[in-house]
Amino acid sequence: MNIEDLQLIVDTIYQHNPSAYKRGGDVELLNFHIKAMQHLKEVNKIHYKEYNLTDLEALSIVILEGFGSSRFIQEPLYNRRKLNALTEVLIQNLDSALRKTPKNTHPVLYANDGFMRGNNMIGDIFTVNGFFTTSIDDFDNAHSIKWIIEPLSEGQTKAHEIYKIYNHGEDCPYPEYQVEFERGTKFEITDIKKGKEYDVVHIKELPS
Repeated sequence: MNIEDLQLIVDTIYQHNPSAYKRGGDVELLNFHIKAMQHLKEVNKIHYKEYNLTDLEALSIVILEGFGSSRFIQEPLYNRRKLNALTEVLIQNLDSALRKTPKNTHPVLYANDGFMRGNNMIGDIFTVNGFFTTSIDDFDNAHSIKWIIEPLSEGQTKAHEIYKIYNHGEDCPYPEYQVEFERGTKFEITDIKKGKEYDVVHIKELPS
């Protein structure tokens, strides 16, 4: 399957939903990311051929790092009513894209509000159903939770350095250097520091 094949899926899913084609609709959002990827290719800002990713796998990463992650990828993994043929294709291609992307080599990763979980306690073990987006840098912009993550070693971790494919914000003063955990990764809470504005929760990746 390639990006052009997505059009057939889109036409089938949204044939009775004209609002999807309007501003802010699913079709417009998808086309925005397709055009964004084409631009990234033209200016040599996306490096997926080096890792044998397909165009569709690369598009799934662009969507993940862009404005479509929640609607097309994360929400359907937590709410099956949001799952359809389009989101299934994008999720499956992100799965395969991560498997081809170099595994994380950094000892500590950070996420600010990237994954929300309440009633955290030291010793809790939990699984993230969706993909878990982190960074090698701490941007210190949390509102509720700052996660400090100890990943497994390069041979065992489910974290992948997607910034080597596409580094979102590369032309900005602070590129994001995103590292993405595969969906279904398991963690244990090792420490919690309560703060006035947000909690700092230390977690370590577990074999899974």
